[in-house]
Amino acid sequence: AFNVHIVQCIDKLLHGYHVGMLTGNIENAMHIACIHQVDSFLVGRHLAELKAELDSFGKLMVEYKQMFARNRIRPIELVVSNLSISNDCPSLIGAQNIEMEDLLEQATKENDTFIICQIYIFGCIDAYIFGEYELASSMIGKRQEVEKTMLRRLIYYGMVDFYDGLVFLAMARKTNDIKWTLEAGKALSKL
Repeated sequence: AFNVHIVQCIDKLLHGYHVGMLTGNIENAMHIACIHQVDSFLVGRHLAELKAELDSFGKLMVEYKQMFARNRIRPIELVVSNLSISNDCPSLIGAQNIEMEDLLEQATKENDTFIICQIYIFGCIDAYIFGEYELASSMIGKRQEVEKTMLRRLIYYGMVDFYDGLVFLAMARKTNDIKWTLEAGKALSKL
């Protein structure tokens, strides 16, 4: 069981990546890099630094032909890129970003529920940040449908339930519909 705060794991994950690369365990190193990048986003790392690191890891993953790992960081890479260059622009998914749509289509074709959920999780955060609450709530609904087919859902240290709660509270305030208040209560009770 983990008993250390996520922030304290960031450097250890990066060390694990370096050890994997030095010992020739490339596949494991790239898997650790994926976890490191997601965790770095979750702890609020500066977007410019994170974007540069995502770009660097992405190039290495392609160079070492680690496309499984590459696809795993692609959803967060697209959202970080959008957040770092946007000035009150519509959200990444709301703008019908072709690359994200292609990634979703490919993941759906391959029945890769992990990437599908990642796309909806990080797309929901993006939509919430830009005030597109209907879009964010729609993504939550789609993600929840996919989660029904999974053995274990992605929770990202409670961040998924936290954003679900924020989106549902925003929808409750916007629509005055009790349905959203109840959904917010359910999501926040999981924290």
